[in-house]
Amino acid sequence: MKICLTSNTAWNLAHFRMNHMTALQDMGIEVHAVAPADGYEDRLTDVGIHFHPWKIERRSLNPLKELVSVRRIQKIYSQIKPDLVHHYTVKAVLYGTTAARFAGVPAVVNSVTGLPYIIVSPKTGWTKRLARWVAMRWYGWTVMGKNTHVVLQNHDDLDLLESFAIGVRENATVTNGSGVDLDRFRFARPSGDDKSPVNVLFVGRFLREKGVFELMEAVREMRARKIPFELRMCGGLDPGNRSSVSEEEFEQWKQDGLIDWSGHVDDVRDELVKSDIVVLPSYREGTPRSLLEAMAVGRPLVTTDVPGCRNVVQDRINGLMVPSRTSKELAEALTALVRNEDLRLEMGEASRKMAEDKFDEREVIEQTLQVYRKLSGKMPPIDEWEQEKSPATDPPTPVPA
Repeated sequence: MKICLTSNTAWNLAHFRMNHMTALQDMGIEVHAVAPADGYEDRLTDVGIHFHPWKIERRSLNPLKELVSVRRIQKIYSQIKPDLVHHYTVKAVLYGTTAARFAGVPAVVNSVTGLPYIIVSPKTGWTKRLARWVAMRWYGWTVMGKNTHVVLQNHDDLDLLESFAIGVRENATVTNGSGVDLDRFRFARPSGDDKSPVNVLFVGRFLREKGVFELMEAVREMRARKIPFELRMCGGLDPGNRSSVSEEEFEQWKQDGLIDWSGHVDDVRDELVKSDIVVLPSYREGTPRSLLEAMAVGRPLVTTDVPGCRNVVQDRINGLMVPSRTSKELAEALTALVRNEDLRLEMGEASRKMAEDKFDEREVIEQTLQVYRKLSGKMPPIDEWEQEKSPATDPPTPVPA
């Protein structure tokens, strides 16, 4: 059997889907990966995954260029002849599903890790409303149809999707995000000392909808009040995204001393261990992987009361939730945790327990394999794979302070 996973970056597949793909290999399935080549394809081929480069223009809205991208992936699918394809990220879902149907792929799974911003954001002006209408109809078409299944990360996205894709709920599965590898992201007490400023960490791309501008305003307010903390940011600009922070804005933040920038970090575990608080003031998410990893390491979270983010935070239990698109409440929440070490430690322990109880990656992988089994008669029985798996490892041992 052949299964193909498709995304808009090889980095996404190598970083977030590796355990899923190796689980398929353990079942004797031939695994293929389709994505633009970005330097991370070697991580896939090194473990025996067949990689196929797909050239796309991430910023393009030119219909002719978009059709070329669809045609390119159609050719790839026609060459591979997969029994099932699984798409991640917006353009992979839209273009990949269209291509898969033209190529005669028997089964399609689409992961909605957050609905497109053009759909969830309020639009004014007839051109933007028209673009939203077109996007909703196209997106709805991709998640409906024979032998097509959609996997979502929260019920808010499913409710919104059903508003323009009537009946989608019949072929939909909601998982607890992508899960987190609890053996890889182990509990660790913060490594700072009493003399060090409290370390607040942001992990993600520097996009408007991630709340980075509100975060900068909150930092300015806290600096003015002389709150003893530092903000570390792991990630960077995304030139392929229209909502990315500009180089000029980013340079100004650094010059103003608002941030300590770590650059792009492939493995954030060390940064998480050094952190005391993890923040993500997003406008909307599927289920944010950065917060799941922070929970697993045992960190209190500060995030917004929006779809996706509210799935991972119990307010005042393992973190604090604030309204979206506000800086004042964000500054107050961060200040409250910066000033209270005992509360940070208590919430951090609650985060780890919540990660263990709800967000184990192995459970999400098994849910996805059940979806594959439902769609494809060639899928090896899940119970046989369960018997062949090695016994579960003991719970991670906390790392002493």
